[in-house]
Amino acid sequence: MKAPWGITLGVALSFGSAAALAKEPSKAEMQLAKEMVKDAIVEGKAGRCEDAIQMLEQALAIHETAEALQRLGECQATTGKLRAAVATWKRGEGVAEAQKDKARREEMENLRKEIEPRIPTIRFKLPADVSGLVVTIDGEAVPASSLGEPVPVDPGTRQIEAKAPGRESFTSKVEAEDESKLTVEIKMLPDAEKTETPVPKGNVVPLGTWIAGGAAVALLGGGVAAYLLAGAHAEAGAIECRTQVQCGADRIDYVRTYDGLALGAWIGAGLAAGAAVGIWALAPKKGTKDGASARVFVGPASVSIVGRF
Repeated sequence: MKAPWGITLGVALSFGSAAALAKEPSKAEMQLAKEMVKDAIVEGKAGRCEDAIQMLEQALAIHETAEALQRLGECQATTGKLRAAVATWKRGEGVAEAQKDKARREEMENLRKEIEPRIPTIRFKLPADVSGLVVTIDGEAVPASSLGEPVPVDPGTRQIEAKAPGRESFTSKVEAEDESKLTVEIKMLPDAEKTETPVPKGNVVPLGTWIAGGAAVALLGGGVAAYLLAGAHAEAGAIECRTQVQCGADRIDYVRTYDGLALGAWIGAGLAAGAAVGIWALAPKKGTKDGASARVFVGPASVSIVGRF
């Protein structure tokens, strides 16, 4: 940045109060703006367009000229701000027309027409069943009236977000290249936090059925264990009788006791299983047209339930 620009900036500040009261900038302010434009041109040619843009915007705030608008648009286009460049040149064409600068107006018009076809666009495919949709591109909201039309964007990576009441947010990144015509389909699922979980329909097994069924299983297991113990003692007694004159009475008592326990456990298991089925069959049913029926068969080492449930 040149030193004279810094000096003239101080001059502009000293005339700030006078400029606020005047409709037109003072000669000193106009000279300051002119110097800033010259320095901005130097900065732009040196590849420092960001600095040049700041200087040109400050110069335009003091005094708007067609030359400043043309140079600003050129730097905006160089830094990829194509939309801003087109808008600046359109504005510059009007200023040049008012200042009777035909050559500069035509130059900006040609620049604008050259850049406009390069601007990429994004067309959104919107969900049909979503209301209150808000779409943003790089944090900038897209007007609702423009959602059905191609939306111009600057080249580069663009961040797209969409939100709607009762819906999960949609996010996407797209790479917008020069002259590209992109289409982005917005898909939004219902918000999981606001979706009610459906209650399963069907019959609920009563608590009494679980208790009686558990008892039946336990008694069945106990009966099998007692039956096996009785068999073991009977086999051991048979071996002893071969070696002794008289069989032991205590061994016979063990066998009888375990046989009795096994039989009692199986009977209890059958009764408990019958109770479980009865409780379940008598409980209120939902969605069933046919009644439930069951029969219990008790065997020497098993309990069977046959029926319609």
